[in-house]
Amino acid sequence: MSQLRDDLLAIIKSKFIIITKPNIMNLKNVIYFILLLTVISIVFSCGAEKEVADTVFVNAKVYTKGGHFDQAIAIKEDKIIFTGTDADAKACIGKETKVKDLSGRLVLPGFHDVHMHPLEAFTDAIGNFFFTEGITNPDQYLTELKANVPPVNSNGWRMGFGHSIEILMKSNIEPRLILDKISPNEPMYVWEYTSHSGWTNTAGLKLLGFNSKSPDPVGGHIMKNTKGEPNGILLDNAGDIALQTAIAINPTIEKMNYDGLVNTGLPLIAKNGITSFCEARTYWKQNFDKTWKDIKKNNLLTARVVLTPWVYPGDSDESTIENLTRMYDKGDDLLRTTEFKMYSDGLIFNTTAALKEPYVKDMGFPFGHKGLNYISEKRMTHFIAELEKIGYDAHIHAIGDRGVYETLNAIEGARKLNGDIDARHRVTHLETVDPKDIPRFKKLNAIADMQVVGDFCQPSHWHDNDEFIGIERSNVQIPLKSLFDSGAKVTLSSDYDVSELNPLVGLQGAVTRKPQALPSVEEAVKSYTINAAYVMRQEDKTGSLEVGKYADLIILDRDIFTIPVNTISKAKVELTLLGGKEVYVSPTFNKVIDTKITPTASSIVYPTEDIDDEFHIKFNSKNPDTVTITIKDANGKLVSSTQFNHPGKIMNKNIDVSKLKEGKYKVTITATDNYSKMESITIKRATGLHEF
Repeated sequence: MSQLRDDLLAIIKSKFIIITKPNIMNLKNVIYFILLLTVISIVFSCGAEKEVADTVFVNAKVYTKGGHFDQAIAIKEDKIIFTGTDADAKACIGKETKVKDLSGRLVLPGFHDVHMHPLEAFTDAIGNFFFTEGITNPDQYLTELKANVPPVNSNGWRMGFGHSIEILMKSNIEPRLILDKISPNEPMYVWEYTSHSGWTNTAGLKLLGFNSKSPDPVGGHIMKNTKGEPNGILLDNAGDIALQTAIAINPTIEKMNYDGLVNTGLPLIAKNGITSFCEARTYWKQNFDKTWKDIKKNNLLTARVVLTPWVYPGDSDESTIENLTRMYDKGDDLLRTTEFKMYSDGLIFNTTAALKEPYVKDMGFPFGHKGLNYISEKRMTHFIAELEKIGYDAHIHAIGDRGVYETLNAIEGARKLNGDIDARHRVTHLETVDPKDIPRFKKLNAIADMQVVGDFCQPSHWHDNDEFIGIERSNVQIPLKSLFDSGAKVTLSSDYDVSELNPLVGLQGAVTRKPQALPSVEEAVKSYTINAAYVMRQEDKTGSLEVGKYADLIILDRDIFTIPVNTISKAKVELTLLGGKEVYVSPTFNKVIDTKITPTASSIVYPTEDIDDEFHIKFNSKNPDTVTITIKDANGKLVSSTQFNHPGKIMNKNIDVSKLKEGKYKVTITATDNYSKMESITIKRATGLHEF
């Protein structure tokens, strides 16, 4: 029946497209369309179809399409088969249906996070050394390293994570020399907390081949001291090159990547109510894509995932297009490779984000005072134009206003070459945007993806950038409201583990960051659900709670639409379902007791003893029902089954047992109104009366 429903949906979509064309919008087509709608409505009705659900949630607040709230939702296998009132949900309830009374709890579509780095966040390949958050004195870096020297990994590198380049550069000791005190012989690499720079020692520089004569790699910078020697700080792609060397793929690293996701990452993602996400940077040279495929092969995926192969800035255009074309994979509804990731620029606080006007702060970098480009506008245009033709959508990091401008130019340039081919390219971060470029998002159907999870995204921190870009440009950081008001399609994401994973924190941030806040909680929810599903090209299958879509949903312990907006982040996910399967259940949700809707029917069986050739059933129900009477012998063997349609009110039914032997039997009466009663009878040619 589910397949029939899916097939009819496909038909109605195709017919809708055909008959709404002006040249063939005639009466015949209109009549056909109305008839088809009627058939669809019948098939989608639990009562008419008598499709019995596996699970029904009642007494709930179910957020459905268009901001409507229903009381109940029914699930069969992996799909939603009903949303509506508790009374109407009864038609979906059978003998084996699990019914949960949610006591008014809120049911939402599963969250989508279209920009996160789960494999990088959860693997042990980068080591288990993490600096304490909030360090303000660079001397503390050395103190913490001495107290817990990172071990050498399977590639011979010591690894760490979490320093701030801004704090590190305040040290009186050259950065590489700090690490030399910890690891004088083995190479060492510490990943900066934003993942946009790194810190290495003398041995690391030597192994990488970085010296006074080394040119900067494309999209990166090797910082040097006054003598022209590398000082150990590697910006952007220079740091990426070091990281890829330190964690070059081998069986040990690959197992760490796999175990980190399966044992820690995916369970935490499910706990936060995330049922779909995009890995925002798939390092395919490190076999990240293989790791994800292995997890899926072993049936351990607990979310729908889109991989985004990384455009390595130093690779040639030809090899990049060749490799990404090879990796493109529509896959299935669990795992796909249909986006690619590239960076337009870097970050503001290390002056590598691309700006239209110079930075206020000059850090003396050779690429000038307006930041750098990982990938130039010309190359971005070429990559987008070539790869969108085979189905790829671009996922582009752009933080500075020039980076955003050039990214939009590239999207526009590709459209001029290929026309409008329903591309859904996405620009992420958008910290500083020229107001003149804001209307271009809607015009180009470029999705505006922003992260407002961290406290640093709140207006109280906007002027932390004053020393880099000045007061005027710091007045608006991440123009969420401006982009929304312009008609751009907006999504919200976490950039985990740069920011917190919890979407509820992001929802709160989105509606409290005035003057650049979304107008309502509902719009914030859309940005984490149906809008994000559109980005992932699965809005017809998930992202909202509608009949025929996957049962990807979450249940919260409180109603985020009615509580004060500054308390939304305190809400907890109690249950996460992916395709109807539980992928997370909180201890508190176990207190929700399995229940049954109180039946409105009753019945009397008479006689129950000394029965001769027949007994009688008096069945009473206010609503029409299909009633089934089964008789089993003492061994549990079915010996008789009778079914009849009950029109409502009172009906008497005679049950013939003249062909049954004397003895004890069990009579079970069931009805579609969730009614089920069992009675014992004895055939011995006598009479009696029993009521229940």
